[in-house]
Amino acid sequence: MVKKLLLKDHDKTFFKNNGYIVFKNFFQKKKLKKACLKIPKIFNGIYDTGISPDKVKWDRKNKKKIPRQLCNVWKSDKILRKIITDENLAKVAAELMGWNGIKLGQDSLMWVPPKNGGVSMHQDNPYQDWHSAKKTITCVIALSKVNKNNSGLQFLKGSHLTGKHKPIKYFFNGNKFDYTIKNKKFMNLKKICVEGDSGTISFHHGNTWHGSNINKSGKDRISISVHYIPLSSKYSRNISHSIYSHYRKFNTLSMDENYFPTLWSKLKKKRSRFLD
Repeated sequence: MVKKLLLKDHDKTFFKNNGYIVFKNFFQKKKLKKACLKIPKIFNGIYDTGISPDKVKWDRKNKKKIPRQLCNVWKSDKILRKIITDENLAKVAAELMGWNGIKLGQDSLMWVPPKNGGVSMHQDNPYQDWHSAKKTITCVIALSKVNKNNSGLQFLKGSHLTGKHKPIKYFFNGNKFDYTIKNKKFMNLKKICVEGDSGTISFHHGNTWHGSNINKSGKDRISISVHYIPLSSKYSRNISHSIYSHYRKFNTLSMDENYFPTLWSKLKKKRSRFLD
Protein backbone atom coordinates (compact mmCIF):
# COMPACT_ATOMS: atom_id res chain seq x y z
CA MET A 1 0.00 0.00 0.00
CA VAL A 2 2.88 2.35 0.75
CA LYS A 3 6.51 2.68 -0.15
CA LYS A 4 9.17 2.67 2.54
CA LEU A 5 10.24 6.16 3.52
CA LEU A 6 13.69 6.50 5.07
CA LEU A 7 14.74 9.90 6.32
CA LYS A 8 18.13 11.25 5.29
CA ASP A 9 20.21 13.81 7.13
CA HIS A 10 19.36 16.55 4.63
CA ASP A 11 15.63 15.85 5.20
CA LYS A 12 16.02 16.42 8.92
CA THR A 13 18.05 19.58 8.31
CA PHE A 14 15.41 20.93 5.91
CA PHE A 15 12.64 20.29 8.44
CA LYS A 16 14.64 21.87 11.26
CA ASN A 17 15.26 25.04 9.23
CA ASN A 18 11.90 25.39 7.48
CA GLY A 19 9.36 23.74 9.81
CA TYR A 20 7.88 21.47 7.13
CA ILE A 21 8.82 18.86 4.54
CA VAL A 22 6.97 17.28 1.60
CA PHE A 23 7.25 13.78 0.10
CA LYS A 24 5.40 12.85 -3.10
CA ASN A 25 3.78 9.54 -4.09
CA PHE A 26 4.06 7.89 -0.67
CA PHE A 27 0.69 6.13 -0.91
CA GLN A 28 -0.47 4.28 -4.04
CA LYS A 29 -3.19 6.15 -5.91
CA LYS A 30 -5.37 3.05 -6.44
CA LYS A 31 -5.58 2.42 -2.70
CA LEU A 32 -6.47 6.04 -1.98
CA LYS A 33 -9.23 6.01 -4.61
CA LYS A 34 -10.87 3.18 -2.67
CA ALA A 35 -10.67 5.28 0.49
CA CYS A 36 -12.13 8.35 -1.27
CA LEU A 37 -15.17 6.38 -2.41
CA LYS A 38 -16.05 5.83 1.24
CA ILE A 39 -15.88 9.49 2.25
CA PRO A 40 -19.52 10.44 1.42
CA LYS A 41 -20.80 7.37 3.29
CA ILE A 42 -18.71 8.22 6.36
CA PHE A 43 -19.94 11.81 6.41
CA ASN A 44 -23.48 10.47 6.19
CA GLY A 45 -22.99 8.33 9.29
CA ILE A 46 -22.21 4.93 7.74
CA TYR A 47 -19.26 3.44 9.68
CA ASP A 48 -17.97 -0.07 9.01
CA THR A 49 -16.76 -0.43 12.62
CA GLY A 50 -20.04 0.86 14.07
CA ILE A 51 -18.14 3.55 16.00
CA SER A 52 -18.78 7.20 15.22
CA PRO A 53 -16.01 9.83 14.98
CA ASP A 54 -15.50 12.17 17.93
CA LYS A 55 -16.51 15.28 16.04
CA VAL A 56 -18.56 16.06 12.93
CA LYS A 57 -18.35 19.53 11.44
CA TRP A 58 -20.55 19.80 8.36
CA ASP A 59 -22.75 22.72 7.39
CA ARG A 60 -25.17 20.67 5.27
CA LYS A 61 -26.87 23.78 3.88
CA ASN A 62 -23.41 25.10 2.97
CA LYS A 63 -24.20 28.64 4.05
CA LYS A 64 -20.83 29.25 5.68
CA LYS A 65 -18.76 27.82 2.81
CA ILE A 66 -16.32 26.15 5.22
CA PRO A 67 -14.60 22.74 4.87
CA ARG A 68 -16.32 19.60 6.10
CA GLN A 69 -14.46 17.88 8.94
CA LEU A 70 -14.51 14.64 10.93
CA CYS A 71 -12.19 14.07 13.91
CA ASN A 72 -10.83 10.64 14.86
CA VAL A 73 -12.26 8.78 11.90
CA TRP A 74 -9.60 6.10 12.49
CA LYS A 75 -12.06 4.52 14.92
CA SER A 76 -14.87 4.50 12.34
CA ASP A 77 -13.36 3.05 9.16
CA LYS A 78 -10.89 0.18 8.67
CA ILE A 79 -9.38 1.42 5.40
CA LEU A 80 -8.77 4.91 6.76
CA ARG A 81 -7.38 3.41 9.98
CA LYS A 82 -4.59 1.69 8.03
CA ILE A 83 -3.68 4.97 6.37
CA ILE A 84 -3.86 7.08 9.54
CA THR A 85 -1.95 4.67 11.80
CA ASP A 86 0.74 3.74 9.27
CA GLU A 87 3.82 2.79 11.28
CA ASN A 88 6.36 4.17 8.80
CA LEU A 89 4.72 7.61 8.85
CA ALA A 90 4.75 7.59 12.65
CA LYS A 91 8.43 6.64 12.71
CA VAL A 92 9.32 9.47 10.32
CA ALA A 93 7.36 11.95 12.45
CA ALA A 94 9.16 10.80 15.60
CA GLU A 95 12.57 11.05 13.93
CA LEU A 96 11.87 14.56 12.65
CA MET A 97 11.07 15.66 16.22
CA GLY A 98 13.75 13.56 17.95
CA TRP A 99 11.19 11.58 19.95
CA ASN A 100 11.73 7.99 21.21
CA GLY A 101 8.15 7.02 20.47
CA ILE A 102 4.87 8.42 19.26
CA LYS A 103 1.14 8.24 19.95
CA LEU A 104 -1.84 9.21 17.84
CA GLY A 105 -3.30 12.38 19.32
CA GLN A 106 -6.03 13.06 16.77
CA ASP A 107 -6.84 12.74 13.10
CA SER A 108 -8.87 15.17 11.02
CA LEU A 109 -10.56 14.19 7.75
CA MET A 110 -11.09 17.29 5.60
CA TRP A 111 -13.44 17.46 2.60
CA VAL A 112 -13.32 20.77 0.72
CA PRO A 113 -15.93 21.03 -2.09
CA PRO A 114 -15.56 23.56 -4.94
CA LYS A 115 -16.01 27.20 -3.86
CA ASN A 116 -15.56 26.16 -0.21
CA GLY A 117 -12.69 26.53 2.26
CA GLY A 118 -10.21 27.36 3.43
CA VAL A 119 -8.64 27.62 6.87
CA SER A 120 -6.90 30.77 8.16
CA MET A 121 -3.22 30.65 9.05
CA HIS A 122 -2.68 29.14 12.50
CA GLN A 123 -0.34 26.97 14.59
CA ASP A 124 -1.18 23.58 16.13
CA ASN A 125 0.80 23.76 19.37
CA PRO A 126 -1.34 26.45 21.06
CA TYR A 127 -4.19 23.89 21.15
CA GLN A 128 -2.16 21.13 22.83
CA ASP A 129 -2.51 22.19 26.48
CA TRP A 130 -4.75 19.20 27.19
CA HIS A 131 -1.70 16.90 27.44
CA SER A 132 1.60 17.14 29.30
CA ALA A 133 3.94 17.49 26.29
CA LYS A 134 1.91 20.42 24.91
CA LYS A 135 3.37 19.89 21.44
CA THR A 136 2.62 17.98 18.26
CA ILE A 137 3.84 17.22 14.75
CA THR A 138 1.30 16.80 11.97
CA CYS A 139 1.31 14.69 8.81
CA VAL A 140 -1.14 15.77 6.09
CA ILE A 141 -2.04 13.05 3.57
CA ALA A 142 -3.51 14.12 0.23
CA LEU A 143 -6.28 11.70 -0.76
CA SER A 144 -6.85 13.71 -3.94
CA LYS A 145 -4.72 15.95 -6.14
CA VAL A 146 -3.56 19.06 -4.31
CA ASN A 147 -2.44 22.49 -5.54
CA LYS A 148 -2.87 26.19 -4.81
CA ASN A 149 -6.01 26.42 -6.95
CA ASN A 150 -7.95 23.75 -5.02
CA SER A 151 -7.28 24.92 -1.45
CA GLY A 152 -3.93 23.18 -1.08
CA LEU A 153 -2.18 23.43 2.28
CA GLN A 154 0.21 26.38 2.62
CA PHE A 155 3.10 26.81 5.06
CA LEU A 156 4.77 29.99 6.20
CA LYS A 157 8.35 28.91 5.68
CA GLY A 158 10.48 29.13 8.83
CA SER A 159 7.61 30.48 10.94
CA HIS A 160 8.14 27.78 13.59
CA LEU A 161 11.30 29.64 14.62
CA THR A 162 9.14 32.54 15.90
CA GLY A 163 7.97 30.31 18.75
CA LYS A 164 4.56 29.40 20.09
CA HIS A 165 1.96 32.17 19.81
CA LYS A 166 -1.41 32.66 21.48
CA PRO A 167 -4.24 30.49 20.11
CA ILE A 168 -6.53 32.02 17.50
CA LYS A 169 -10.12 31.91 18.66
CA TYR A 170 -11.61 30.83 15.35
CA PHE A 171 -9.50 29.94 12.31
CA PHE A 172 -11.98 27.55 10.68
CA ASN A 173 -13.61 30.44 8.89
CA GLY A 174 -13.16 30.06 5.15
CA ASN A 175 -9.86 31.97 5.34
CA LYS A 176 -11.58 35.32 5.85
CA PHE A 177 -8.66 36.55 7.94
CA ASP A 178 -4.90 36.12 7.76
CA TYR A 179 -3.58 36.76 11.26
CA THR A 180 0.05 36.68 10.12
CA ILE A 181 -0.15 39.77 7.87
CA LYS A 182 -0.03 42.34 10.68
CA ASN A 183 2.81 40.62 12.61
CA LYS A 184 6.25 42.03 11.76
CA LYS A 185 7.86 38.67 12.55
CA PHE A 186 6.30 37.20 9.42
CA MET A 187 6.93 40.04 6.95
CA ASN A 188 9.91 38.39 5.24
CA LEU A 189 8.66 34.81 5.38
CA LYS A 190 7.46 33.10 2.20
CA LYS A 191 4.25 31.10 1.79
CA ILE A 192 4.81 27.66 0.28
CA CYS A 193 1.91 25.61 -1.14
CA VAL A 194 1.97 21.81 -1.18
CA GLU A 195 1.38 20.55 -4.72
CA GLY A 196 1.19 16.98 -5.99
CA ASP A 197 -0.96 14.01 -6.87
CA SER A 198 -2.92 11.92 -4.40
CA GLY A 199 -0.49 10.11 -2.12
CA THR A 200 1.58 13.24 -1.48
CA ILE A 201 2.33 13.73 2.22
CA SER A 202 3.74 16.60 4.25
CA PHE A 203 4.92 16.97 7.83
CA HIS A 204 4.89 20.23 9.75
CA HIS A 205 6.10 21.34 13.16
CA GLY A 206 3.47 22.30 15.74
CA ASN A 207 4.71 25.91 15.68
CA THR A 208 4.62 26.23 11.88
CA TRP A 209 1.92 28.60 10.64
CA HIS A 210 -0.25 26.95 8.01
CA GLY A 211 -3.62 27.33 6.31
CA SER A 212 -5.41 27.17 2.96
CA ASN A 213 -7.37 29.30 0.50
CA ILE A 214 -10.80 28.78 -1.05
CA ASN A 215 -11.13 25.84 -3.46
CA LYS A 216 -11.34 27.59 -6.85
CA SER A 217 -11.29 24.34 -8.84
CA GLY A 218 -14.32 22.34 -9.95
CA LYS A 219 -13.37 19.27 -7.92
CA ASP A 220 -13.35 18.24 -4.26
CA ARG A 221 -10.11 18.26 -2.30
CA ILE A 222 -9.86 15.56 0.37
CA SER A 223 -7.10 15.11 2.92
CA ILE A 224 -6.34 13.61 6.32
CA SER A 225 -4.31 15.39 8.99
CA VAL A 226 -2.68 13.12 11.56
CA HIS A 227 -1.63 14.87 14.76
CA TYR A 228 1.04 12.94 16.65
CA ILE A 229 2.10 13.46 20.27
CA PRO A 230 5.13 12.09 22.18
CA LEU A 231 4.86 8.58 23.61
CA SER A 232 5.47 9.94 27.13
CA SER A 233 2.41 12.22 26.97
CA LYS A 234 -0.07 12.16 29.83
CA TYR A 235 -3.18 14.19 30.53
CA SER A 236 -2.73 17.68 31.91
CA ARG A 237 -4.09 17.85 35.47
CA ASN A 238 -6.71 20.50 34.76
CA ILE A 239 -7.91 19.24 31.41
CA SER A 240 -10.92 20.84 29.80
CA HIS A 241 -11.42 19.69 26.23
CA SER A 242 -14.53 19.11 24.14
CA ILE A 243 -13.30 15.70 22.97
CA TYR A 244 -10.67 14.36 25.32
CA SER A 245 -11.99 15.21 28.78
CA HIS A 246 -14.40 12.28 28.81
CA TYR A 247 -11.66 9.77 27.88
CA ARG A 248 -9.69 10.42 31.03
CA LYS A 249 -10.00 7.71 33.67
CA PHE A 250 -10.64 8.53 37.30
CA ASN A 251 -7.60 9.13 39.50
CA THR A 252 -4.93 8.78 36.77
CA LEU A 253 -3.25 10.97 34.17
CA SER A 254 -2.29 8.03 31.96
CA MET A 255 -3.76 7.86 28.45
CA ASP A 256 -5.85 4.85 27.45
CA GLU A 257 -4.33 2.96 24.48
CA ASN A 258 -7.81 2.41 23.08
CA TYR A 259 -8.11 6.14 22.39
CA PHE A 260 -4.47 7.19 22.05
CA PRO A 261 -2.72 4.17 20.49
CA THR A 262 1.04 3.79 20.33
CA LEU A 263 2.03 3.93 16.66
CA TRP A 264 5.80 3.50 16.89
CA SER A 265 8.47 3.22 19.56
CA LYS A 266 12.15 2.34 19.77
CA LEU A 267 11.72 1.66 23.48
CA LYS A 268 10.24 -1.43 25.17
CA LYS A 269 6.79 0.02 24.64
CA LYS A 270 5.18 -1.83 21.72
CA ARG A 271 2.87 -0.61 18.97
CA SER A 272 -0.76 -1.08 20.00
CA ARG A 273 -1.72 -4.62 18.92
CA PHE A 274 -5.28 -3.90 17.81
CA LEU A 275 -4.01 -1.65 15.00
CA ASP A 276 -2.59 -4.50 12.89
